[in-house]
Amino acid sequence: MKSMNDTCSSIDAGGSCSSSLSSETYLDPSIRSPSSSFSSSPEVAAIDFIGRHGSRYFQQQNNPILESIQSTFGTIRNQLQANSMLPGENILPTFVSGTLAFYSTAFSSQFLQYKFLKMSTGTRPTILPITVGAITVALGSWMGHLAGLGTTAAWNTVQDAWNENKLLQRLPEIGGIARRSVEEMTRPMKIFVDEAGLNERERKERKDAWLHAGRICILGLLTYKAIFRSHYSSLSPSSYTARGSFARIGIPAPPNFNYATRSQRENIERIGRWWGCHTCGSRMIFSNLKKNVPKFHGDHIPPVSVAKQINSRWYRKPFRWKVSQKFYPQCRNCSNKQGGLLSKAISAGHKNLHRVGGGEESYFHGKRLRIGHLTGGAVAAVSIGNESTSAKNEAELVESTHERGRSVQDWLVGLSTGLKEQIKILLR
Repeated sequence: MKSMNDTCSSIDAGGSCSSSLSSETYLDPSIRSPSSSFSSSPEVAAIDFIGRHGSRYFQQQNNPILESIQSTFGTIRNQLQANSMLPGENILPTFVSGTLAFYSTAFSSQFLQYKFLKMSTGTRPTILPITVGAITVALGSWMGHLAGLGTTAAWNTVQDAWNENKLLQRLPEIGGIARRSVEEMTRPMKIFVDEAGLNERERKERKDAWLHAGRICILGLLTYKAIFRSHYSSLSPSSYTARGSFARIGIPAPPNFNYATRSQRENIERIGRWWGCHTCGSRMIFSNLKKNVPKFHGDHIPPVSVAKQINSRWYRKPFRWKVSQKFYPQCRNCSNKQGGLLSKAISAGHKNLHRVGGGEESYFHGKRLRIGHLTGGAVAAVSIGNESTSAKNEAELVESTHERGRSVQDWLVGLSTGLKEQIKILLR
C-alpha cells in the first residue's frame, strides 16, 4: 500500500486531500460497487449513522436504503390499513399538489435563509437551523394540506371538463371551487379578530380550526422525521465548513488530524456513491472521471484549520478539550470551493473560521426535489382521503377533513399507548 505522501499531492486549507488516489488502491471490483457491503475493519465498525434509513449504526447489509424504506412503509401501511385510514385509489392528484406546495414552501424558506437571514447548516447555535427547519416543515405540511383540499374539491370538475374538452374554458370555475374550499377551511381561524367579538359558536369553530391545523403540523413533523428520516436542518443552505444538508453517514476521524486510512477512504467512496456529497448532494453519476479514480474525498468536519482554531480557544486549551471530527464524502468541486474559502479567510486573519462558507457563501439547493418534500403529499393524502370527494359542498368537505384529522390523532395516541405497554412488558 502506498503512503499518504504518495497518494496525496496537495492538501487544501480545510484539511482535505485534494488530489486523486492511486488507481492501485481501487483494484478490488467490490470496492467500486456501491451495492457492496462495508468491510469489517475496526474503523468501519464505528461508522456512525446520523441520518435517514436505519439504526444508530450502519450494519452490513446489501441495500440499507431499500430495506429500511420497505420496512418503514410496510409497518405504516399495515397500521393504517388496520384502522381503515388508507387513502383511496384516486388520491394521486391530492398527493402531487400537496408535494408541490411543500416544495414551494421549502424553497421559499431556504431562499429567505440564504439571502436575508444569512443562515446555513453551520449557523450557531445549531438549534437555529433546526428550529427554522421544523417551522418550515410544519408550514409546508399545512400548505400541502390546503393544496390537497383544493385539488380534491375541484377534481370532479376537472375530470368533467377534460371529458368535455373544455378544460381551458372552465379553469376559472375550477379555480373558484378550489379557492372556496380553502377559504372555508381557514375562515373560522379568524387570526386578526379578538375573541371578545365572537359568539359561542364562532369560538368553538375557531378552536376546532386551530386544533385541526395543529394536528396537520404535528403529523407533518412526524412524517418528515420518522417516515422520510430527514433532518430539519437539511432545509437550510449547506455550509462549506460544517456538516452539509446532505450528510447522512459520518466516519469518526482520529483526534490527531490524520487523514483517512485506506479502508476509510474505500468506505467514504462507497458512502458518497450511495448518498452523495454531503455539501451539494451530487453522486457524481455523470462524472468524466475514470472508473477506478475515486470521486469523493474524505472531508474533515469541522475542517482541520477550523478545528485547530476552536481547540486554541482559552476555555478549551487549558483542559485539552478537543473538538471531535468526522469524515464525510465530498465531491471535488465542493472540496476545491472549501479549500479556496478557507485559504482566503486564513490569509485575511479571520478570527472565526467556522463562519466561513456560510451565509451567502453557502450552497443553495432549494431547487432540488428531495424525498422529504413528499411530506406534503403524504400529509394531504392521509388527512384528506379520497372519500372526501363525495362531499356535496365546501362545508361538508371541511368537516369530513376535520373528522379524518381527529381519527389520525386517535390512531397516533393509540399507537403511542400500545408502544408504551410493549416497553413496560419488555422491561419486566
